Amino acid sequence: MRVERDFFARNQVEQEFICENSWCDACDEADIGLLEPHEFEEEGRIFVEGACARCRARIITVLTDSSIV
Repeated sequence: MRVERDFFARNQVEQEFICENSWCDACDEADIGLLEPHEFEEEGRIFVEGACARCRARIITVLTDSSIV
């Protein structure tokens, strides 16, 4: 079951880190940037979904570092 979370409740440093450190499959490149971040939890894992800053393709990042989860 998908549970919505508030990405903007995170501190500014975490928000910037997550948005700056993402992978775009369409561009086949890392760290381009993530626009319009939306956070949710599903099956015990935390995700941030948004659009690639370059091509606007959908990006889904799984948060795995315990310091930002």
